[in-house]
Amino acid sequence: MTPASRSVRLARALHRALVRLAPAHVRRTYGAEMTATFEIAADAAAAQGRLAVARLLWHEMKDLLAAHRANRSTARWQGRRADAVRMRESRRRPEWLGGAAWRQTWRSLTRRPAYLAAVVLTLGFGTGIMTAVFSLVDTVLLKPLPYPDADRLVTVYESSPVARERTSLVAPGRLEDWQRLNRSFVALSASYGESVTDTSGDDPERLDGRRVTPRFFAVFAAPPILGRTFTDAEEAPTGPGAAVISERFWARRFNRDRSAVGHALSIGGRQYPIVGVMSSMFTGGTTDVWLPAQTGPYLLQLREARFVNGIGRLRPGVTLEAASQDLDAVQQGLGREYPKSDAGWSAELRPLKQVRVGDARSGLILVFASVAALWLMAIANIAGLMLAQVHRRSRELVLRAALGASRVRVMGTVVREGVLLGLAGALVGTTLAVWLTSVMTSTLSRTPRINELTMDWRAFGFALGTSLVAAAAFSLVPALAATRRGLNHTLVGQGRGVTRGRHRVQKLLVVSQVALSVLLVGSAMLLMRSYYNLTRIETGFDASDVMTFHVAARWDEDRARVGDFQTRLLERLEQLPHVSDAGMANFLPVSRASLRYQIRVEGIGGPNADGTVTVGTRMISAGYLKAIRAPLLSGAWCPVPPADTKFSRTAMVNRRFVEQHAEGGNVTGRTVRMPAFPGTTFVISGVIGDLAEDGHATSPVPYFYTCNSPGAWPDPNYVARTTDARAFAADLRRIVHELDPSRALFDVRPLQEVMDAALDQPRLDAAVLGLFAGAALLLAAIGLYSLFMLVVSESVRELAVRLAIGAAPRQVMRLVMAGAGRLLIGGLLIGVVLTAAADRLLRGVLFGVSPLDVSALIAAMVTIAAVSIVAVAGPALRASRIAPIEALRGE
Repeated sequence: MTPASRSVRLARALHRALVRLAPAHVRRTYGAEMTATFEIAADAAAAQGRLAVARLLWHEMKDLLAAHRANRSTARWQGRRADAVRMRESRRRPEWLGGAAWRQTWRSLTRRPAYLAAVVLTLGFGTGIMTAVFSLVDTVLLKPLPYPDADRLVTVYESSPVARERTSLVAPGRLEDWQRLNRSFVALSASYGESVTDTSGDDPERLDGRRVTPRFFAVFAAPPILGRTFTDAEEAPTGPGAAVISERFWARRFNRDRSAVGHALSIGGRQYPIVGVMSSMFTGGTTDVWLPAQTGPYLLQLREARFVNGIGRLRPGVTLEAASQDLDAVQQGLGREYPKSDAGWSAELRPLKQVRVGDARSGLILVFASVAALWLMAIANIAGLMLAQVHRRSRELVLRAALGASRVRVMGTVVREGVLLGLAGALVGTTLAVWLTSVMTSTLSRTPRINELTMDWRAFGFALGTSLVAAAAFSLVPALAATRRGLNHTLVGQGRGVTRGRHRVQKLLVVSQVALSVLLVGSAMLLMRSYYNLTRIETGFDASDVMTFHVAARWDEDRARVGDFQTRLLERLEQLPHVSDAGMANFLPVSRASLRYQIRVEGIGGPNADGTVTVGTRMISAGYLKAIRAPLLSGAWCPVPPADTKFSRTAMVNRRFVEQHAEGGNVTGRTVRMPAFPGTTFVISGVIGDLAEDGHATSPVPYFYTCNSPGAWPDPNYVARTTDARAFAADLRRIVHELDPSRALFDVRPLQEVMDAALDQPRLDAAVLGLFAGAALLLAAIGLYSLFMLVVSESVRELAVRLAIGAAPRQVMRLVMAGAGRLLIGGLLIGVVLTAAADRLLRGVLFGVSPLDVSALIAAMVTIAAVSIVAVAGPALRASRIAPIEALRGE
């Protein structure tokens, strides 16, 4: 081998080694070409000698080194570019937050206007009602009272187990002793209602007033919105007149003019300058004006005169139990000091909020639970609609996945629709809730704390939150359902028969709707049955053709003057040709406004430790019981008392008193004494039947009716039996104006209207729940109809084959109805279980019927079954009318 050939072979080996050291992309792209070119050039250089071969190899090495440098520079540039791209990608918002995706989703929804309207209106309707009722429940039950440190405010009662008085009003003198001796309260005070007439305007105006004892506004610690409250001098027994008015009265009378402070009200011939205005949030009632009670020494010494509503503010850190023990210890000392009036009595404390809410709690919770059930049904219906939409769009969604879209992106398409629908529903629901809140404020005037009802940030947050939760609920499940099947299954399965396992979620939703319908419809029927039972209770008197009214009079007014007016008024009324009887009483029947006293009856030993009998009392005039047609069982009616006595010394009792305390014996002519009025005795003149004095749902208790002289109760309820109500109202206004033009006449209405008003709450409960039950039936019917229309539309091939091989149309109908029947039976059974679980809640608002009343539940189930059959009849009829040839050709 020649030296030149050896040089070429060595150069070729070195070149191959250099090529292997070249950058990877250069070697892959140009390696073979470089090697072949070098071999040709090396053979040509060999003819010129070894030096030429070495020179050729050197140039190749320089070219490869240059390629390495260029590669490093390119790599650095590409790395920096990749880093920048990654940084931009990291800063880019996720796709689901991008505006383009949301705009595309909204355009997709607007192309389905019927579906969009159905979902938004259904969600808006449910959210609106739910939010409005939440605002009501939140205001009444959840929010603290609108006073500083409201949890320290308590109501104060007197209590006597011996006298069977759990809660009694407080005597002013005893309240002042408690204020002086206790160590648990910042302050104790009290108030009582009084109807007053203001004559400072062009015409006399009746005002709803309250007399307040010292420290009243200090207890609440709520400043006035204008002016000030009472000073110590104005609260003193001989102090000057002063008045604090409510914001409502300020707006009505003075059009919110700030110069109203200083204007004087004329009440009973005395001037009461307005010194301040309290916010509408201050009182839960309809109070127009607060006046200082200015209780004198004589009234403070009457320790049996329990007529004021006590209120107190606890010291910081003092619990209700500790304060109760403190007042009990104080009262025990007073019992030793005043054994006749204070022994055996104690203090009863309750949170002011609990007392304000009263019996409304059960009804509100029931309404809220009903609305929540209705809202859940609306959500179930929307979820069913979305599932149906997903089934119709299944090809589109699966094709997206086949083209590379991830499951998250496919689910995001459905979830975005749900969120947009939720936001639109929240907007509609909030608008509806604002309107419903204003309606409730004006119509539910008897609901506690209704004056505080507003749509605040909590209500708006509730509306938005519930709508978004609903959006998640009715979009996430369809999204999961849309992406859980494979491509082949969906594409091949389109148009084929629906298997037994499909539509499980929709069937579950329908069963839930039926179950909730049983709960709502059954509860509504129970409440209707309860209301019917209340209306059928024998009240013991005849309210038809009886008119009742008030004429304003003050408690501090001269009683002789008031008595003269009352006497002349009743005489003039009985002279009218269309009036047969007229009278008055301190409280009307079914008003639940009763006083409880202890009496000693001659020859009868009472169950109390001191031998007394606890009775409900009514102060009545001659003619009152005859006007309301109370049945006289024995003895005689109240006689007309002498005008110069406060009490006529005559009284009547009811049948329950005779049965319970006299064992059915004769009590007429027996002498009765009342420890609360020492030195006063009564003779029982007669026995009447039991009247529903304490309400429709309360069993009769022993009652004692004192036949009082006119003026004994300044502001009574007047009654008159008339054959012409319109003529009576006109004559009454004329007579009152002629007798005393300074007195205001108000609340002229039939006694039957008063009786009906006593049933307002049970009637409202039944009406509201009946409305919700009707809506629940409609939603359940829509759910069943939608489900089986979807099933029939997706089972066209299967049903067509059945019809083609000889199945009768009625058999196809039976097949569809059987599927609905299974769902219906399951829902009915679950609904009965839910109704049983609501036993405790329902028991608090029912009268004369059990929460598990079989007849009511059967009626509810039959109603739901009938509505469901009608709803499924359409899809079943459509299934029976499928033409096999057209259906199979379409497949």
